[in-house]
Amino acid sequence: MILLEPNSFVLEETLLARFVSEKPEIVDITLVDFDNVVYKVQTSAEQRTLLNLSVEIKYYNEVLAYGAEDILKREYGAYLVPTVNPQYQITLQFNLEQLPADKAALAKHVSMLKRNVLSSSFLRAFEFWESQQEGAGPLMATHYRDSEAIYVQAQHDRVTVIFSTLFKEEVDRVLGKVFLQEFVDARRQASIQNAPQ
Repeated sequence: MILLEPNSFVLEETLLARFVSEKPEIVDITLVDFDNVVYKVQTSAEQRTLLNLSVEIKYYNEVLAYGAEDILKREYGAYLVPTVNPQYQITLQFNLEQLPADKAALAKHVSMLKRNVLSSSFLRAFEFWESQQEGAGPLMATHYRDSEAIYVQAQHDRVTVIFSTLFKEEVDRVLGKVFLQEFVDARRQASIQNAPQ
């Protein structure tokens, strides 16, 4: 089984290298995640001790409606600053002379930014489910890639998540079909008839 970490490892390593560096240097690094989330790690010549992390997330306006801004304030409030570049939706700023003692933990936490933003629709659905309201909650769609989306909807007794995935290559389509067939076969077993759908 492949274990995918919920954070951006490259972002974590990049930030940690800057956090532990003895001498602040001019930095201008652009990183792109597998789903086209762009991270810009940058300092200026005038203020080398202020490290900016700007993030471009294509689906950011969608998740704002689900509470992403509240999550950002809760998780990164001390570092959140107004965005200076209109290409980016989120900017965090770190004073390299005033970082917490556990710099590795800070780098790890910041590298989870995309995950925390994407979780907003899930958290909203879980809140609806916990409230035990009758009926169905709103259908929340997050188009996290071109032609692919995550749909989340809560009901009084469950939260339904649908991943709309596009397999462009033949090998991927075959693997997807085999994977889905496993679900169909598993549902036929009496021992797991109550498994989540």
